[in-house]
Amino acid sequence: MELMIGIIGVIIFLILLFMGVHISLALLGVGFLGFAALSSFGQSLDFVARTIYQQGSRYSFAVIPLFMLMGYFANSSGIVDKAFKLTSAWLSNIKGGLYWVAIATSTLFAAATGSGAAATISIGKILYPQMTEKGYNKRISLACLAASGTIGVLIPPSIPLVLYGTVTGENIGSLLLAGVIPGLLEAAIYSIGLILLMKFRPKMLLDVDKREEEKKNYTMKEKLKTLPGAWGIALILIIIIGGIYSGFFTPNEAGAVGAFVTFILLILRHKGKSFSIIKKDVWETASVTAMVFFIVIGSMVFSNFLTFSGIFEAVSVVQQFSPLVALIIFVAVFFVMGMFMNSMAALLIIAPLAYSILTPYYSGIWLGLIMVKMFEIGGITPPVGFSIFVAKSLDKDIPVEELYKGTFVFWVMDLITLAIMIALPQIVLWLPNLAR
Repeated sequence: MELMIGIIGVIIFLILLFMGVHISLALLGVGFLGFAALSSFGQSLDFVARTIYQQGSRYSFAVIPLFMLMGYFANSSGIVDKAFKLTSAWLSNIKGGLYWVAIATSTLFAAATGSGAAATISIGKILYPQMTEKGYNKRISLACLAASGTIGVLIPPSIPLVLYGTVTGENIGSLLLAGVIPGLLEAAIYSIGLILLMKFRPKMLLDVDKREEEKKNYTMKEKLKTLPGAWGIALILIIIIGGIYSGFFTPNEAGAVGAFVTFILLILRHKGKSFSIIKKDVWETASVTAMVFFIVIGSMVFSNFLTFSGIFEAVSVVQQFSPLVALIIFVAVFFVMGMFMNSMAALLIIAPLAYSILTPYYSGIWLGLIMVKMFEIGGITPPVGFSIFVAKSLDKDIPVEELYKGTFVFWVMDLITLAIMIALPQIVLWLPNLAR
């Protein structure tokens, strides 16, 4: 009976998602009512109240608003604009160079803000009009912007990695360090993949008639002038990665110092006009943090409902298989969940179960990176690829089906990155092990 209630709850949850109900409300509502059906209304209400208190009072949760505030301040301080000028000057002379500008700028943006959606929108508003004007394939251009934005899911400051560490108890600092090399690897594979496409399938990327119009020649003097613009992002990297690696900062302290530094940079740039910008950034940070908090609460309630219903116990039969087969099954589950759900919610629901089953055989830090990577791939896959819909907002005339076709080449490149991460776990674990 309990298992049937759990299955009905999952079906209702999926129906609510397809109806457009916000993920946090769907999780919390189904979890609360399902728990009440298994126990009583009073017990369910008490459980939700305790979950809100326990999650809201976690010290590790404080790093999320700090990283978000740092990201908003960094964007307003002009760091991202300078990163765009830097990458444009050094890469746009190349044939098809705006694709590499998108990847490089998104990587730098991720290091400064940790926001994939913001990277897609901020960089896309500047780059996409240039791409269309110069004959770049529209669907590949938007797919590139969407896929490049997801790099922020791996490179610190990464909110999904923080959430994974919060629900599993893994060291958040080690998780953030573990994301550095896979994030850079992903950017490199995107770049190499596009180089090969430009060599063997140039018509796929560029309109032949306009291909010669795309170049803007920068002199070496102009290129060198852009280098000082990288110091802001370099400073943030030193604070977050260097501070955590050296043990000088905890993740929370790195987030606080990073937010303070970007706050100073914002004031220096805007001077007398900074108050209204700061107020807007603080309000947006509070809004997004509240959304993340409710997703966390909803996911915890829903996850516990599934546990009490016996669904997780039924799923745990994968323990009967070999560790490799169990890993493959969970990787497939991560991928499917990422296709239909918000990556943070999917991570919070499945991470505790996957962690308990797989960590006797695999590193919890490595597993976290694999899990986050799979949910990242889900962001550019149908039918509910969030990053695709963000990219589509840049060009409302292009059908979403066309964008999904454009992302296919990036799925392939993401799967190559994933295969390397699985085959060579030391790529993920090298920095965390050095920092011990």
